[in-house]
Amino acid sequence: MSHATDLKTLAGWMCADFSNQEQAFENPPFYAHIRVCIRPLPIANFPEPSLFLEQAYDYALDQPYRVRVLRLKIIEGRMELENYKLKDQESFLGAARDQKKLKEISPNDIELMGGCDMFINWTGTSFKGVVKPGKNCRVTRKGRETYLDNSFEIDEEKLISLDRGYDPVTNELVWGSVAGAFHFKRRQSFANEVEF
Repeated sequence: MSHATDLKTLAGWMCADFSNQEQAFENPPFYAHIRVCIRPLPIANFPEPSLFLEQAYDYALDQPYRVRVLRLKIIEGRMELENYKLKDQESFLGAARDQKKLKEISPNDIELMGGCDMFINWTGTSFKGVVKPGKNCRVTRKGRETYLDNSFEIDEEKLISLDRGYDPVTNELVWGSVAGAFHFKRRQSFANEVEF
């Protein structure tokens, strides 16, 4: 059974190729067909549990629109997730599906996204993550600064994720799903690659 500081189970559930194909086909006006691929980074390069994430439209897997390194930590008895961006994203595009490229990523290639850390809580059956409060995770989209409100829930079967960007002054929704969370199912698990 899992628990509040079980990083290995969390990483095992997160490391997979996820698809929201069912949701996208049922409601195409509101949901694009998206794939999220997460792989563990080699422990030789990243002694702290770290994952590599690529999010892309299903028809353009080689052109991910979100690339992140996620570092999992236990701070004061609670799990947290740190979000990092790649300094030179272009060099590593496709690494989630190419283990040779994945092994080339080192801590020198990443940069912390200030204010974008997440708290992760165990619910008894799933892990829930929410960006820390305070409107500090700033994201610029189409020249407009927004703050990110991001949450996810993951269990053995699925990943539910919601990302939205809001105006820091008016709090109006600027980008993100108006129809609610994205529901992803695992196409393939990479839990066997988790080394820690």
